[in-house]
Amino acid sequence: MTTENPVHDVVAEQSVLGAMLISREAIADIADMLDGGDFYRPAHETIYRTILDVHAAGSPVDAITINDALSKMGEITRTGGAAYTHHLATSVPSASSGAYYAEIVAHSATRRRLAAAGRKIQDIASSGGDVDELVEASRREVDLTSRATGTAVLSFGETIDVMLGTLDEEINHRPTPWQAVNQIIGGLRPGALYVVGARPSVGKSVVALNLACELAKHGSVAFSSLEMSNNDVQIRAVSADLNLDVSRLIERNLTPGDWAMIKRRRATWQDVPLFVDDRSGVTITDIKRFARSVNRRKPLAGIVVDYLQLMAQPHGDKRPRHEFVADMSRQLKIMAMDMQIPVIALSQLNRASESRQDKMPMLSDLRESGAVEQDADVVILLHREIMGETRDDLSMLVAKNRHGATGLAELTFWGHYSKALDQGITPQAAARQQAAA
Repeated sequence: MTTENPVHDVVAEQSVLGAMLISREAIADIADMLDGGDFYRPAHETIYRTILDVHAAGSPVDAITINDALSKMGEITRTGGAAYTHHLATSVPSASSGAYYAEIVAHSATRRRLAAAGRKIQDIASSGGDVDELVEASRREVDLTSRATGTAVLSFGETIDVMLGTLDEEINHRPTPWQAVNQIIGGLRPGALYVVGARPSVGKSVVALNLACELAKHGSVAFSSLEMSNNDVQIRAVSADLNLDVSRLIERNLTPGDWAMIKRRRATWQDVPLFVDDRSGVTITDIKRFARSVNRRKPLAGIVVDYLQLMAQPHGDKRPRHEFVADMSRQLKIMAMDMQIPVIALSQLNRASESRQDKMPMLSDLRESGAVEQDADVVILLHREIMGETRDDLSMLVAKNRHGATGLAELTFWGHYSKALDQGITPQAAARQQAAA
């Protein structure tokens, strides 16, 4: 590479902008990957920044709105005119590949920064001064070529006052619906990954829905339901809220009294910010996009994935299944940290617990990957004893807790009402407490 012909890919830059002009999802994906300065052509940087500004203002993004914004800024001629913007929108090969094009642009930008750093290091080497200082100056130039390594390096002493200043702040944990569980884990912590594991038909989906509805009291919830349809999730949410037998809702066997309850609660449900993505075969990228879309509607309080082993491997991914699941659990943990919200992922357990006398699950029963246990901040394992027609005993074993103690929370499972409650509390009493609150 020479100074006269720095590394760049004009077609990739054009494709990035074109994808953003025709897909709101592409805007969110690409904005996480690129800065304006990553574009080689100044006109492309201007168009990119304009797209982000228009999008941030809540306005629609397309060739017409961007040309209007560029005209008001006096930049329309310098960026190639209205025809060029329309060309970008109509010539992009695939909007769904926007992140791939952005990666090409980002890599080219890093190579250009490396070349520029090399030239500066040549100047540094030719200058006078202490050799050790010259080496440090050269290292700083290389560090600045990457946004990831160009961040400030601060010591314990330089950051301790920031931490101490948070000690008198209220802990921002979101409570679970169960006091017995809250006493062990303290609630759901922003940035943490919670894995709930169980054998089939124990109650994973009911627990996931109860957690999602509780989180929805504090913000929006992105619920990726890989096993139940949106209609199924809503039926069970209505059952839990009204203490209405779920089988009557499923079989459409409702009385006039049931309809009266539904009508009284209808207005309340209108404001519940629970968003369900019931597509099958979604990838981790799909889950991230869905979560960001929900976050734009209303700030997220949490993400729920039901369940981990049903996530799809992208086409062409030939890794063994256990390696793929391990990578997915890691990606969910990273997502929790990046978005600073709790992420709850359900996981299937293997059959090992069925061969034990007490049937109680263990951490080693997590199916397909020990990395799920490693990545999770908290692992809760479910076990249910069948007690009667309407209620069972549900054990929630906190088998791992990175931030505190482990322990066993005993609940009552009211399956016909799609809910679990602390022992000693009936659905009717819980409804009265909720109404009083």
